Amino acid sequence: MSVLIPAHEDSGPLIVPQSPFHRLTTLSRSELANTRHIAAEDRRLLTEHFVSAFQWETVRPQLPIRLVLPPDVPPWRPRICRSYYQWLPPDDVQSAHDLTGLDNFDLVLRLVDFTPWRSILGQRFSSAFGPPPFDPVSMGLSWLLVRWRDWKWSTLVTELHSRERGLGYCRSFGFDPNDFPAESTFRTALNNTDPVWLLLCEDSLVQGLMAYGIIPRNSTFPGDPPDRGVSLATDSQLVAARSRMRCRYQCAACFLAPDQRTCAAKEAGKEKCDCDTEACAHHCRLATPRDSEAAYVFYTGSNQPVADTTDQNTPPRGKHHFGYKSRGFNIVDDRLFTLWPISGPFVPANRNDHLQTIPGLNDLRRRFPHLAIGELIGDAGEGFDEILLFVHDDLRALRTIKLRHHVTDKDSLTCLKRGYDATGNPLCAYGYRLYFNGHDYQRGDSKWVCRQRCLPQPLPDILLSDPPSDPEDMLALVPAHCPYQHPDLPRGCTVVVNRALPDGDIRLARDLKVDSPSWTLRIGRLSYAESRNADQWRRGVKWSPWHGLANSAKASILADTLTCACNFTRLVREATLAAARASPTDT
Repeated sequence: MSVLIPAHEDSGPLIVPQSPFHRLTTLSRSELANTRHIAAEDRRLLTEHFVSAFQWETVRPQLPIRLVLPPDVPPWRPRICRSYYQWLPPDDVQSAHDLTGLDNFDLVLRLVDFTPWRSILGQRFSSAFGPPPFDPVSMGLSWLLVRWRDWKWSTLVTELHSRERGLGYCRSFGFDPNDFPAESTFRTALNNTDPVWLLLCEDSLVQGLMAYGIIPRNSTFPGDPPDRGVSLATDSQLVAARSRMRCRYQCAACFLAPDQRTCAAKEAGKEKCDCDTEACAHHCRLATPRDSEAAYVFYTGSNQPVADTTDQNTPPRGKHHFGYKSRGFNIVDDRLFTLWPISGPFVPANRNDHLQTIPGLNDLRRRFPHLAIGELIGDAGEGFDEILLFVHDDLRALRTIKLRHHVTDKDSLTCLKRGYDATGNPLCAYGYRLYFNGHDYQRGDSKWVCRQRCLPQPLPDILLSDPPSDPEDMLALVPAHCPYQHPDLPRGCTVVVNRALPDGDIRLARDLKVDSPSWTLRIGRLSYAESRNADQWRRGVKWSPWHGLANSAKASILADTLTCACNFTRLVREATLAAARASPTDT
């Protein structure tokens, strides 16, 4: 069966001011801290309007959830295709009981209209001639199903032919039950799809959910200014290549012509390949041609410096890894205690994490020009000067990034000379820690004051020697000629920290007091980045299901797209079941 698919008319910017999700609120800061031990599913029930906004009776009139067609995407031209995807109203869902027979992916197909993806994925058609292809949306949803179930292509074809489930998928995807793509068709279509196009599909979904207020556009952390940008939690994940490593020194030179080829293993003094056999004609026989860009790295699991006293005879702790590295930028949603991942750079595994952060953030700003970033949450691997300056100066965002320590941070004399301790807390000239006095979001600086701390606390916080045991000797440590002890100066000494600490150091410069209750709450949300990595594992992309960097990146993008879409359906399911429990007669 062949069907003429008409042109898709873009209705312009998607604005949904009456969406019920705009009414969602955040718990107070104390409630946020006191409920950290509660599961996220139960915490969401404490959020005002969660159940009323996400229950099926409220969501059903909003359907379908429309997506946004990114700018500069060529419009879909009318074309005859062998399948035709159309959103179908979910008439089979009338109550909470009907949701029990549907998984989250089935529910996604009933809630979201993926029609705008046709213009994006249809870009792989270079000509209108030739036999009719399958609808690009039908193929794209099939790829999502493969990642959702972690299937092989053969399993997908088998399931589409299944009498039990196949007809339902054919109906949702727009396939003719008597005309399915073959394994090679699914595989070839994905190979010919640029990873950028899959990113556009992800952006289309994210922007659509933002228009409805499902994904926040501003900070959801309690107490933040209402116009503050979103909080991003970022981290990288190692992705094992599909091919097995044969030589850890594989590099681009291994794929040059034999007369131009150099051996990195030989240069490192290791066992080498002479590349003088027929097996090495096109590339070194120890290389992996189907994963030519994969690289080896020894992952220690720590971003902190190694002490010089490490026993040289003790083998380092870590894991050998051959493959790639996936970066994700996750929008933190404190209203719903969840994350909304956005795919970032996908590079060989030996690329340093921090070198991908700024390019990834710049690309994020290009993809989402109206999305302000108000906070970057990261581990110590992001604590390099160029990233800290970029976040402060370019993004004008909070630097909630774990400290990258140096061995000199433990030296008391060094701390006194530079004027701050190992956590970047400013010190007065006599070694007393200053109190944090607040952050100015407009100017991007933080003030620290001493509040004459030396008067009620004789013992300085930083001492060059052991503290005296005699109370009188302890009183002698109180500075006698400090000009800030005057009664007319209750705030005492004042220090301003902006892009750097007073001595120009950037490494320990932060916008909030490290280890304070507010800092602890904020940095604790770094776990959302780990949640994204866990979702990638569930979708079967921790070990790439396909060969090559480009196809491995596509798998990662599809997994992030699934996480965003299924997050929404999971919330609908939870709220609907909670409403049913509250009024069991309605089920």
